[in-house]
Amino acid sequence: MSSEIIKLIKNQKKIPIIGKGTSIDIKNKFNRLVLDKYSVIEIALRSEEALETSIELKNQNPDINIGLGSIQSLTMLKEVVKSKFDFYISPGINEQMLDFANKNDILFIPGVSTPSEILTAIEHDYKLLKYFHAEKNGGANSLKFLEEIFNDVRFIPTGGINGENMDDYFALDNVIAVGSTNF
Repeated sequence: MSSEIIKLIKNQKKIPIIGKGTSIDIKNKFNRLVLDKYSVIEIALRSEEALETSIELKNQNPDINIGLGSIQSLTMLKEVVKSKFDFYISPGINEQMLDFANKNDILFIPGVSTPSEILTAIEHDYKLLKYFHAEKNGGANSLKFLEEIFNDVRFIPTGGINGENMDDYFALDNVIAVGSTNF
């Protein structure tokens, strides 16, 4: 199942992220994205209503692959996996979360921004990583450099990506997709 979602992410290339907002804001943006033919959408858990709204949207839209973002702790990950979303994304890396996701066969995409964090991910058999905050950490040039060292790791950069810089990321072999709240 997770390999199917990774293929969908690669094919879609642009992963819309629904950030902060009320339940109505999240639903409105989600519905617009579905109308725009997005089949993979990330909803960041950045507001009180985000999880409950995400569960409702998942139940109403079983054909859309919904991931939860902004997972910040093992406790949070354990709680949200009960709702059986398609994938989970963290802004950072935490070895306990990596071990839990591996043990439970969960599609978890940890966030990294340094070579040391990438090494931690590799040690736990993770080769698909979120690169966050992409623009504040050197942008596409930084990822180009990281490809020279970690040529078998793939990234989904997020943070500051928009229509003006998106193609710089797509030009890199180690980028399978980009995430943004601007789609």
